[in-house]
This record gives sequence, C-alpha cells and structure tokens, in this order.
Amino acid sequence: MEESSGPASMRAVFYQQLHLTYQPHAFDNWLVWAGNHGIRIDGIDYPATLARAYVGPDHPVCTARVRVELFVAAVDPARVRPGDVDARLWTDANLRGFLDAQGRFQDDPGQYLPMHLVCDERGVPRLAGNNFVFESAPLALHTTGVFSYSVDFSADDQPDPRRRRWVGLSDLADNRNGVIVVSPTWVRDCPTVAEICASKVGARIVDGQFRGGTLRDVEAALPAIPADVIYLLPFFRTGHRDAHTGADVRKGDLGSPYAVYDFFQIEPGLVTPPEECDLAALVRQRLITDADATGVGLPAASACARLSLPKLVQRVGRDRLVQLIGRAELRRLTRRAHALGKRVIFDLVLMQTSRDCPLIAAHPEWYVLDEKGVPRIHQIAWLVYSDVALFDLVFNWPLQDYLSRVAPYWIRECGLDGVRIDASQTVDRPFLKRIKNRIDLVRPDALVLGETLCALHEAVDVPVDMIYALLVDFHRDMERATPLIDFLEQMHGRFAPRTIALAYFENHDSPRATRVWHERYAALLAADPAAAQYWQPRGGALGMAMLKNLQASLIDCSAGYAQGSNLTMGLEWGSWWGELQPTDFLNATVLDPGTPCRPPHAALARAYVRLTELLPTWREVRTGRVYYHRCTAPGGDPDDRVFAYGRYDAQGALLFLHNLDAAASRGVRLDFSYLPWPVRAGTLLFDSHAAMALDTPASPLSGGRLDDWPLQPLQSLVARLHP
Repeated sequence: MEESSGPASMRAVFYQQLHLTYQPHAFDNWLVWAGNHGIRIDGIDYPATLARAYVGPDHPVCTARVRVELFVAAVDPARVRPGDVDARLWTDANLRGFLDAQGRFQDDPGQYLPMHLVCDERGVPRLAGNNFVFESAPLALHTTGVFSYSVDFSADDQPDPRRRRWVGLSDLADNRNGVIVVSPTWVRDCPTVAEICASKVGARIVDGQFRGGTLRDVEAALPAIPADVIYLLPFFRTGHRDAHTGADVRKGDLGSPYAVYDFFQIEPGLVTPPEECDLAALVRQRLITDADATGVGLPAASACARLSLPKLVQRVGRDRLVQLIGRAELRRLTRRAHALGKRVIFDLVLMQTSRDCPLIAAHPEWYVLDEKGVPRIHQIAWLVYSDVALFDLVFNWPLQDYLSRVAPYWIRECGLDGVRIDASQTVDRPFLKRIKNRIDLVRPDALVLGETLCALHEAVDVPVDMIYALLVDFHRDMERATPLIDFLEQMHGRFAPRTIALAYFENHDSPRATRVWHERYAALLAADPAAAQYWQPRGGALGMAMLKNLQASLIDCSAGYAQGSNLTMGLEWGSWWGELQPTDFLNATVLDPGTPCRPPHAALARAYVRLTELLPTWREVRTGRVYYHRCTAPGGDPDDRVFAYGRYDAQGALLFLHNLDAAASRGVRLDFSYLPWPVRAGTLLFDSHAAMALDTPASPLSGGRLDDWPLQPLQSLVARLHP
C-alpha cells in the first residue's frame, strides 16, 4: 500500500500501525491502543464486563449499540475521515448454539456487523479524549441467553472483508469479549424464591424410624409456600461410600444431597414406594408416558396399570420402577406449581459427585486425583469435603458437555423452570454461558440463578439471570443503618444495572436467624427491665424474634434499586413461620409440624400471607429508583437505628421505615426534596406490628401527618406518598 496525500495517507498510516509495526498481543499501548468497549441497551450504558437485557411477551425486543475507542498516536485526528480505518462488530447475539451430529453442544460462530466512525455533521471525528469512537448499527436483542461481542479493526484495502487483515481488541490490548445476559422479563419483576429441602418437608418418625419427606409432600405444601419460585435442593440420587476404600463416608445420618451418585436419577427416598403408589392414576393423568414405559422395556404406559405390581417389578426391576414413579411425581409437582402460578427450579451441582459415583471408574480424567490416582479429598480451610469427589472442571470439554446436559434433561422431561447453580462464581464463565444457552434452547423463559456467596468483585461477571445478595450477616448482626446503606450502594455501583439479587436472612448453610434473635433478645430483656416491661405483653423475646424475621424479609423485597441491584426476597422452608430448628438435611431430625399453628408463629405466617398479597401492588419496588435517608443528619436519629428509604418513579413513591432498635422507640424527620413532586399526604400500607396483631400506638399516618415518624421497637412501616 502506497502512501498518498489526503485521506488515503491516513489509511496508510493506520495500515502501518495496525498491521505491520507490531505483533498481536505486543502492541505498544502508549502508541496504539483500543478498548473502553461497551454496549448501550434500551438507553442504559454497560461496560464489557456484563450487560443485561430482558425480553418477553411484554417487551419482545431490546435495542443495543456497541461502542469502542481506538487510539493511534501516529495519525492526525483532524485529517482522519470515515473510511480511513474500518471496524466491524462480531457477536453471537440471538444465536444460542446448537447440537452437532454427535449430540454435542457447540457455540455458534456468530456473525460480523458493520461499525462506523462517530463524526460530526462535517465528517470530523468526535473524539473521546484522544481516542476515535466507533459505534455499531442498532442490534436487536430478542432471544434469551448469554451472548458475546468484540470488535476488529482493519486498514487493509482487500475488497472482500473476509480476506482482509483484521486486528482484534484482545490483540491490541488487554481486553475481554463483552458479555450480554438476556433474561426473561418475568425475572425483572423480582420473583420471590423459597428454598425447599424435599426430604425435610413432611419428614416424620414412624415406628421409631426416620421417614423423610417426598416429592408428594412438597406438592401438598405448595399452596402455603409464600413464593413465586420453588427452589428444590438437589433431588439427584446420592451416594454414601468411597469406591476405593469401601468406607461409608456420608455426612451425618442421611448423607448430603450434594454428594451426587447419578445426575439422571432421582433419589429413591424422595419417591413414593411402589406399594403405596396408584400407578393407574399416574397413567390416567399422563404423568407416566409411553416414552417412559418403552424406556424401561414396557410396550406402553398402559402396561403400568394393567400389570400387577409383582409382575411389573419382575419385568422392569424395582429400581427402574421407582425411577418411573419419581419422574411422574416430579412432573405432578411442577404441574401443580404451574396451576398455582408458581415456578420450580432445582439445584444444579457442577463441582463434584459422591465418592462412589460410576463416573469415577468410567472417566477418572474428569476428577482431581491424588498421587495414588484416586479422587483427592477436597478441603477449604477447616472445611473437609470427605464425602465427595471434586471434578477437574476447567477446560475439561467432555466433562462440561456431560454436565451441561443435566439441566435440559430434567427441564424437558419434568417441566421444571430452571436451575440454581451451586457455587457459580467458581465456574469458568464460558461454561456458564453454555449452560444457560443450552437451558434456554429447551426453555426460553427459564431462570438461571447463580449462587454467589463471595466478595462482590468475584461475582460481577457471573452470566446468570439472578445472583445472591450478601445480606445474611447484615440482617442477623447489624443494628445500625449506615453499614447496610453503604453495602447496598456498593452493590449498585459494582453490579451491572438492572441486576436482580436474591436476598435472604437464612438458608441451609446458616443457623436459623430466628433462633439467634430469640436468644439475643432473651438476654436483652433479662438485662433491661424497661424493655422487658414493654415486650412482656407483646410476646416477649420470641415475639421480638418474629418481628425481626418479618422486618428482614420486608427489607429483602424492597430495599433495592431497579436501575442498580434490585432485591428479591428469598426464604428457607420454615422462615415464614419463624422456625427455630435448622433444616439439617444431613441428619434424621424432624420439624414439629404444629409449630406454624402456634402463637406467635401463626401470627407471623399470617403476616407473610399479607405481605405477599401486597407486594405485587407495590409497583415502585420493581420499577423505582431508591433514596436512602441518612437519618443521622440533624433532625434524624443520631444513633443510626432507623433504616429509611424511598422507592419512587415518575408516577408514585413508597416510603419504607424500619426501627432496628429492639428496646427503644425512635423518631425521625425526613426530607422528601429528592422526589419529582412535593409530598402532601401519605397512606399507610403495611405496619409490621399491626400485621402481628400487637397492641401498639397507631402510626402518625393514620392521621395523615408527615412531619415526623415515631417508630416502636422493631417496627416497620410502609407508606404510599401522594403529591
């Protein structure tokens, strides 16, 4: 290429700098650099780390544009014009991937789209500092999944773009491909989630022996679970022994559901025994299909109803019959949930199997092995995982392909609605992308929830529909508002806008928060006669623990920011009636089924029903901005014991007030100047004390006052503010 005068000479300079002077990954970034790539989706700017879009029947298409910057010191920006250097966008947006002829999942190769140099009306480049800016044409996002994008540059004059020399962002500088997570719109509406350990729902002692709960017990409990999404702990068949030593290595009495023996079988203990099952009814309800029957060697589903149980066992074997029933009962559970307007997801275990899993013998190369060639005992600090064998997952494509089949199989076979990925922050991101895309190929509106119990910076690029909010310790231990506000604002700044974060105050890995509060408040009342006098007629320490429980959930479903990190409420089985005993899925313990019917647990259960009835009517918690009142300011609460915030949009506003003090009433005056209209009146929507039927002074809002807000100990109020 010969250099000439005018614009062509600039192309020659670009050619020299981009294609001749440096080798890929060895550019002098003081002289040639590219980066600051990102994407704008529906008017919101995202860095390359991770962007979010939501599509569904109510919003079928999102419009996106990719933007990138290029710096070349040797060119004179005043002389550069469109055409002096080319840029193209590569993306696999809307292309989830496919199954090849061997049934293996393959990423889609994607496509190239043009980009243009951003110029003013005279054709002069609009610079970002000293950098040229390139933008893509509008890109329509209409398919759920995880997608990538990158940019290439060229000053090659080859007429066929496929034969030109191109240099990519990662060749020029330390850049990674951009990531877009496209989720179903129903996730953006902050669905509440209840974690269920099936073996403990309906668990009981029969003739002195522990009998665990089953899928049928979970199905029966569905109407009373105050959540939009039921999240089942692993229901896979579990293993208990070490294949090499023969030792029983199970944790506790029962073993852990995370010690998976077979990902494609249901744990037999969760299934109704054949002797207690009405197989004919399952066939009539089309819960056992002809495909199920032929899979176990029967001519049709009707054979299950026609043959006697002994003959069925003789024909197919008891274990295969149990699996047939298990699939039918899981289908019935999901069918019942859908009839109630709920969805069901399950725990997808990717990191390990049991130590007697057949995969250890079939594929030892899939595991982290010790010097003897057997699966290494996994240990993190003092935590020893002696019951599981750890996968060697990173870059292990055959293993990843095998594991990515698990979720689509159960979603397709049993009508499940998505997964929760165990320890998702430890999984390499391209694998998480393939998992979500393979799931979305089967169920486009599926939920992929990623467990992210880690430092915030480790979770910002996890490509899932919903992550975790780390609020457990705040709820359990914090008694002042400022640390909680600081953490929430840090979340809003760190995570991609419109991230949905599951917030909870207890789960199967934590102690029962209600018990912790009960013990703490009992000690407080023993040391504080004035507090004891106030609380004694209001349920004492146990009543206080119920109120704290309700307060924590109210925060979890309301304290987020729709354009930042919006929160959604998570509960564990028993949270909504203030269960004191841990789930403890490792041991043969049972929860007292009468607890939810006894005071004050029954009052808490009724309060949760009321809360979940009201929550869908609080539009602003799904769409609104947030303003955290720093109540330590003059006129507020100098002890920082009131957590107050507004959720608002152009049409309305909600005010949430929480007294974190368990012993004293608190008052606070609030400034509403942040609202786009003056506040003239308010309507009380929810009072936690009233919801628990406690005899306490009426809220000032009952008289329409807005000048001050007295709060009783542990009281939470929700008010609608009117212009």
